[in-house]
Amino acid sequence: MTSCASSFDDLLGADSLAPNAIQDLVRRMELLPQLLRRQQEEQITSLVRIEPDWLSQQRDVFCGKNSLDDTLKQHRWSQQDLDLHLARPEALRRFAEQRFGPGLEEAFLGAQGNHDEVIYSVLRVSDYGLAQELWIRLEEAESTFAELASIYGEGPEAARKGLMGPLPLGGIVPQQLAKLLRTLQPGEVHSPTRLGEWLVLLRLEQLTPARFDANMRTFLLNQQIDTLLESRVQKILEGEPLDSLEYDPPQ
Repeated sequence: MTSCASSFDDLLGADSLAPNAIQDLVRRMELLPQLLRRQQEEQITSLVRIEPDWLSQQRDVFCGKNSLDDTLKQHRWSQQDLDLHLARPEALRRFAEQRFGPGLEEAFLGAQGNHDEVIYSVLRVSDYGLAQELWIRLEEAESTFAELASIYGEGPEAARKGLMGPLPLGGIVPQQLAKLLRTLQPGEVHSPTRLGEWLVLLRLEQLTPARFDANMRTFLLNQQIDTLLESRVQKILEGEPLDSLEYDPPQ
């Protein structure tokens, strides 16, 4: 089987793959953070033993109706490359579970509702008098929020008739907007509030409290491993030393 390096040489020419040329391309395309992240992911994968039977099953699923040789040729991979590709997500999941799983529910509870999802309507204008007039029209049910947002809204949400979400409360920016939403009941409109250059009218449409279920656990584990990887990549870019990565195989 042709090696991956030989395939690249055949396709691009040996001169094109000179180390300096690759480094220049990586720099110009701003790919170094992505490459460093993958390097860290593969380092974690090397710590976690994935059972051969599991890999064999995943290999069959990945290849589908194609033979293993045809699949490897199509991707210009070796079998080791394929196995690494298949093992990496599972290895990251197991690593995250061991490192961050204990205490995850306590961290969820400590987030103070930041994972709750909201759907809300927002209307931004720059004129105070107009903001007051629109608020009165909403309070007296003379117009709907969607109508006013599409006609008078000066922010990008006007194209959506003011409707936003569902979004986690903790991900809403600025955070002052999230704080205002926490004070509202569904259907309630907040009086015009200045946020930066805008006067904002806000209505809570729906709030769905987050539950610590299997989906939330997966989300939080992914969030934790993403934070770890981003931190390690940043330290590498800044020339700082890294802590060693450890994984204890389950007994």
